[in-house]
Amino acid sequence: MKKVVLSAAALLIAAVGFAQFNDNDVLQVGILNNSNVNQVGLSNDSDTFQLGLANDSDVDQYGVTNMSDVDQRGILNESDVLQVGTSNDSEVDQRGRRNVSNVVQLGVGNESDVYQQGRRNDANTFQLGLGNDSDIDQFGRRNDADVVQLGAFNESDILQEGRRNDTYALQVGAGNYQYTHQLGRRNTNTSLQFGLGNWSVVDQHGRDNDNDILQIGIGNGSWTEQYGRDNDNDVLQVGLLNFQYTHQHGLGHSSTTVQLGAGNTSVTNQHNLGGS
Repeated sequence: MKKVVLSAAALLIAAVGFAQFNDNDVLQVGILNNSNVNQVGLSNDSDTFQLGLANDSDVDQYGVTNMSDVDQRGILNESDVLQVGTSNDSEVDQRGRRNVSNVVQLGVGNESDVYQQGRRNDANTFQLGLGNDSDIDQFGRRNDADVVQLGAFNESDILQEGRRNDTYALQVGAGNYQYTHQLGRRNTNTSLQFGLGNWSVVDQHGRDNDNDILQIGIGNGSWTEQYGRDNDNDVLQVGLLNFQYTHQHGLGHSSTTVQLGAGNTSVTNQHNLGGS
């Protein structure tokens, strides 16, 4: 009897231990795809791949070595990932039609990559604390992208290529850095950075360019080049190793740079032979 009780207890412990090691894989190939995963604690992981038509996906993972990977290929794409604590990571690839994507990650290892290719792109990423990083690439149609990162090793890279580009990135404290590249049509950009390593680089090419940057304290930097059409650029830097360079190329130029305290510098070049 004692052996039976001990065996039952061992099985129960094994079952509980096993239940802690979350994992999930989903593969769906065609028509009304959808997927939903929710994992709560320990070695979370999740992979989802959906190929054609009404794609959707939703992954929530709460605690420990989170990670997720979603790859959706064609038609009504959308994705949503929320991960709350420890080694977060995420990656979403979506290729054609009504792309969207939202990723929130809250604490510790954060990182995120989103890559979307064609049609109504959008992408939002919000990360709260520690290893932050982010990367959004979008290629064609109604691009948009927002990244907010709040504390620790921040970074962000955004590349958007064609149609109604836009970008917004706010970083608040620690290693800040941001780079944006936008290539064609309604370009715009706003990068606000507040404290410590600040830097920013923006490169915009053609059509209704714009750019605004506010940086507040310590490593400040910035560097903007805009090439053709209704260019504009505004930068305000507040304190410490300030620097700024703007180069604008063809058509509507304008520029404003205000620097307040410490290493100031500023260089602006404007040319004109019209925009392309």
